[in-house]
Amino acid sequence: MSPTPPLLPTPRKFQLRDGAFRVREGTPIVLLPESDDHAFRSACALRDGIAGRLGRILPVETHARVADLGRRIELRQRDGNGQGYRIRVRGERITVDGESPAGLRYGVETLSQLARGTIRACDIDDRPDLLERGLLIDISRGKVPTMRTLFDLVDLMVRLKLNVLMLYTEHVFRFRRHPAIGKGASPMNAAELRELDDYAAKRHVELVPTLQSLGHMHHLLKIPRYRHLAESERRWSISPAVRDSYKLLEELYAEYLPNFRSEWFNANCDEPVDLGKGRSKSWAERDGRGAVFRTHLERVAALGAKFGKKTMFWGDVVHEHPEQIPLLSRELMLLDWWYEPDHDFNRVRVFKKNHIPFMVCSGTCSWNTLFPRVADSLKNITGHAEAGKKYGARGLINTDWGDNGHYNLLGNSMFGFAWGAQASWGDARVTPRAFDRAFSQHLFGDRSGKTARLYRALGGLHQTGFKHFNNSPLKTTYFDDIREAKFISKVKKNVLERTLAKLCEQRERFRDTHLSFGAQRQTRDEMSFAIDASILAAEKGLAYAAEAPRRTFSKLAKAQSQLKERHHELWLARNRPSNFELTAKLYAASIESMKRR
Repeated sequence: MSPTPPLLPTPRKFQLRDGAFRVREGTPIVLLPESDDHAFRSACALRDGIAGRLGRILPVETHARVADLGRRIELRQRDGNGQGYRIRVRGERITVDGESPAGLRYGVETLSQLARGTIRACDIDDRPDLLERGLLIDISRGKVPTMRTLFDLVDLMVRLKLNVLMLYTEHVFRFRRHPAIGKGASPMNAAELRELDDYAAKRHVELVPTLQSLGHMHHLLKIPRYRHLAESERRWSISPAVRDSYKLLEELYAEYLPNFRSEWFNANCDEPVDLGKGRSKSWAERDGRGAVFRTHLERVAALGAKFGKKTMFWGDVVHEHPEQIPLLSRELMLLDWWYEPDHDFNRVRVFKKNHIPFMVCSGTCSWNTLFPRVADSLKNITGHAEAGKKYGARGLINTDWGDNGHYNLLGNSMFGFAWGAQASWGDARVTPRAFDRAFSQHLFGDRSGKTARLYRALGGLHQTGFKHFNNSPLKTTYFDDIREAKFISKVKKNVLERTLAKLCEQRERFRDTHLSFGAQRQTRDEMSFAIDASILAAEKGLAYAAEAPRRTFSKLAKAQSQLKERHHELWLARNRPSNFELTAKLYAASIESMKRR
């Protein structure tokens, strides 16, 4: 037995003691009489976790005279606000003591990970480095998850001790007063958001409303009824110079925000690329573009306050206009983002200096890929986490975007999700071997670590001989129209040959590791697709470089058509039916170009 068992996230303090606790059928999980519903749910989660791992049923009981019970697992919950917990494992008793309802649940999740027939005696003292640790899932650029997918995601989050979830929304909400906004996009409705909010809250996950309020509003602004609100003919940003912009935002907030119990609201307001170039141009020329942005932010925050919310916003514009930073309200929460590995993560020092509350925001690097750029993601998450801890960030939000159709599949992002949990809760410098063991064992039931090594290996195979910022070059080759050959003409034969050889090697390892995915069959199928699609991309690039005959491209076109059907089936397994047509168009361009080669 390893002296230190693999745990995810790694606890702050872990010390082995002499002895062991044997988990036997019928051993009670004991609550005190003053225990509330949160404590009961934690006890049930422990019962279910042990049953799933060991096949043994441990009853949940409430007792006033605990000391008379003998062998037991005792859960104690305090009424504080901290998220820490203590676990003491001895020969006849295990105690889990949570600083709060959330702390008890996190202690239970750790104990569930320890659960074997025999648990070594130990002391665990643990608490998070960052108060807020979360995920942002893009539901607006393609995939809108089913409710089952969202519930499963929340369940994964509590296992990883993540406590904030944002669903990035541009237009995928059914507004009663503005029904055209989400029409045809499989929008979520108010009842679904309330149901998810309740489900998440019971698991100590805060569902934060996230509605775009400046840039990225093209879905709305292309509708004739709203075109007059656009900053420019590009119809990208809503204009701060148009009074009716705020009338619309208030009406949208009035329907959307009351569905969430969170005190926060992410108004986004990022990348308003045409701000100050259209209707607000004269204003920007007089006061500066940064001042226009700050005024808009203040107005949005005032609207959010009408519905009891404090406002979060992305920090890219204030980095472009740093003179605005000292003028920002301390009631706002700035979200500092950048998703590449080469970045000045310590730039957040300016927010500490100016007493601006902030969170750091990393990325899984899964968007614009067939499989995430794992190495880039790990560096990005680590950099943000370390800078956030150094300069006093409130938390870390790990983002999973869906640029250009959201064809990246959710299960392939799990490694990034887990590393975000590790880096934000505790040690961001845990060894790869230790993390891989914990990730593989607790998410896939694989004690060998092979599953994690597959994620790492596949996540490093994107090389084609050309670079494509914020994209996997292999994905770009996969979808490239070979008649235009904008990118595929740049491939280098020797580079692609090496990539293809390594991909084929990983496919064989994947087949050997097939059973290590346990109950995660959907994730297994998503990874299988990513491997096969990546291999086809490499073969397509090599065929183009070799000026292969027409029959070669005909075979590739047929194979890609079959992959498209697999892709669609995988999409529907976790998501609502609309919006796959965005990805289908990419497939059509590639397939038709190869048929007509």
